[in-house]
Amino acid sequence: MHYKQLFELRIIHEYYRDRVCSDFSLEPTSQCQKILSGHRLIVKNQVNGIVIIAPVDSESKLWIELAENLQFSFILKLKNKEFIDFTEIDWKPVDNVIYQFNNKNHSNIEVSDLEITQTKLSDRKLPRGQNIFGIVDIYNRSSISQILHQASEYKINFQAKKQQWHYYLLTDSETNGDEFLIKDKDTSRKTEIKFTRFTSAQAEKTDPIFSLLKQQFPQTQQYLFISDSEIACQEAGIKNIQLLKKKNSESSNSTVWIEHLPNPPNYNGIQVINVLKYL
Repeated sequence: MHYKQLFELRIIHEYYRDRVCSDFSLEPTSQCQKILSGHRLIVKNQVNGIVIIAPVDSESKLWIELAENLQFSFILKLKNKEFIDFTEIDWKPVDNVIYQFNNKNHSNIEVSDLEITQTKLSDRKLPRGQNIFGIVDIYNRSSISQILHQASEYKINFQAKKQQWHYYLLTDSETNGDEFLIKDKDTSRKTEIKFTRFTSAQAEKTDPIFSLLKQQFPQTQQYLFISDSEIACQEAGIKNIQLLKKKNSESSNSTVWIEHLPNPPNYNGIQVINVLKYL
C-alpha cells in the first residue's frame, strides 16, 4: 500500500520573519477522528499545521473514496498567550466566541486561503476553558481530488497588528525640548518612520500618560514623540530608530545618544525613555 498527501493545512503570520506561525496546536474533533480512522487517513503534525496522508493504489487513486461534502474539523488551540498582542484580530474568549476557518465556498481550488467567520463554542459543542481559539472546517467537495496527483493546500493567514508608537522622554529640568529628536536612520527602509515631537505644554493637555509621568517625576522635563503612521509589529524588531541630541548653543550636527531605541511593547506601543543617566 502506498501513501500520498491528501491535503495540507498551514498557519502563516506576517509577524514572523519566516512567516511560520507555531503558536497553535491542531487536533481533530471526535467526529473527525472517526472519519480519519474510517478512511485510514494519517495526521502528521508540522511546526505550523498538519498534513493528512491517505492510502492510494498504483494509479494514485484513494483506497477509500471520500464522500461529497465530507467535513474534516480540527480544533485550533492557542499555545502562545502573546499572540493577541501582535496580531490584527479581536478575540474575546470570555464571550464564548471563537473563530471559524473554512473552505466552504471554495471549489476546485488546490491552494486556498481559508475564509474566517465567528461562531460560539456552544454552537459547535466544544468545552470552555481549553484555550480554544477556533475551529477549522475542510470540506471535501471538488477541491480535494480523488486521484492524488497533487495535494490540496489550505492556509490560515494572520496579519501583524499596526499601531502608533509613543516614546515618553524624561530629561533633566534644564533641558530645552529642541535639543532632542528621534530619527529613522535606516536608509534601506522603503518608507521612513517619522516622529512628531510634542512639548510638555502640548502633551499635558491631551495625553493622560504624560500627565501621570509629570506627577511621578516632578523634577524632570518630559517630552512626547508619536510616530506619524502606524507601525506593524514584527518578530525581528526595528533597529536604527535613534535618539539625537544637540545643544542650542552649538552649531555642530546632532549627536547620537541612543543608537537603537527599544521598540515599544507589542501590547500597547508605549515606551518610556529615561535619559537622565546620559546627561
